[in-house]
Amino acid sequence: MKLKPFIPIIISLMLFGIFIITPASWFTGLINSKTLTTQRVALTDQVLKGTLIQDKMYQSNAYYPIYGSSELEKDDPFNPALILDGRKDVPKKPFLIGTGGSTDLVNAVELGSQYEHLKGKKMAFIVSPQWFTKKGLTQSNFKARISKAQLNQLFNQGHLSPELKQRYAKRLLQFKDVENRDYLKQVAQGKDVDNDHYLSPFKDNQLKKIESLKAPYPLTTAPVSHVKPIQSKNESWSTLKSQAASYGSKHTQSNAFGIRDEYWDLIQNHKRKINRNYEFKVNSPEFNDLELLVDTLNEAGADVEYIILPSNGKWYDHIGIKKDRRQKVYDKINQTIVEHGGHTYNMTDKDYEPYVVSDAVHIGWKGWVYIAERIDQHMHKK
Repeated sequence: MKLKPFIPIIISLMLFGIFIITPASWFTGLINSKTLTTQRVALTDQVLKGTLIQDKMYQSNAYYPIYGSSELEKDDPFNPALILDGRKDVPKKPFLIGTGGSTDLVNAVELGSQYEHLKGKKMAFIVSPQWFTKKGLTQSNFKARISKAQLNQLFNQGHLSPELKQRYAKRLLQFKDVENRDYLKQVAQGKDVDNDHYLSPFKDNQLKKIESLKAPYPLTTAPVSHVKPIQSKNESWSTLKSQAASYGSKHTQSNAFGIRDEYWDLIQNHKRKINRNYEFKVNSPEFNDLELLVDTLNEAGADVEYIILPSNGKWYDHIGIKKDRRQKVYDKINQTIVEHGGHTYNMTDKDYEPYVVSDAVHIGWKGWVYIAERIDQHMHKK
């Protein structure tokens, strides 16, 4: 039998074998300051579901993380990542972390996996009242948004209290798609698992290597990468708010609800939800997830500005979810955060203020300017 035809296969297998046995530390050096600059607004899976980029970000003092959900993906020229970048006297660059479906538990796991990096770190966490549905985090969003690498790093945090680990394990066991249930059951029962791991060191090593190779070269384009920055971002905040209102006015000519024209067209064509009766539930399980997140950040010693978003009051009134129902959820969100040691920037009094929300549910334009101003103040606050 001739060996020559099989040489490429043999070489491939040898290279694969070398990759498998090589330690992850040989690859993590690929994630450097240039990677952070590239990934700062990219919202890729390597940022959202990995561990290495956020590890590196927290080791630097150059960034201000902004955690949230789908609002971060919008190509809005008033996004804080744009109007704070390069603004005079702003000491840090915003780093966006979040996507659609990134609700409280998703963010809690993500932040919990960074527990030992959080002490004294300033950040913003954006809370969307639309998360507070009858069922809370769905099975599909759990599967899509919570990663094994982050869960493993979460349970490996040496200073995260046993009580919090137990609460995480109990919550995670409620999802049918969670892996290594035996490990989670032991943690949930308060048993000693010091010699065990959620993932085997071998598997964790492979995931870190894959993340290291993917991180420097995002496969997707950042949502805000093609957005023309506001030229007058160094103007006063009142001027920026006026510019945002003017911009919003020009882009909401088709309706009386302050909804951007493109989104209004989708509503008219029934390509966006109109019935949202499943939202604004005062008994939503999302409140327990919010408690877990705030308790984690409080125990870690993070310096967090919790930003509670308003809704589009006119639109929600129109579809039958009235102010009093929304207000109960707003109040409970604020109360939950404050009672668990958090500090809030409660924007829910802007429910009816024009151009604060840019569609049915997402903050935008003038709302982003309010948030950027608050973040600027928070960065400078000692």
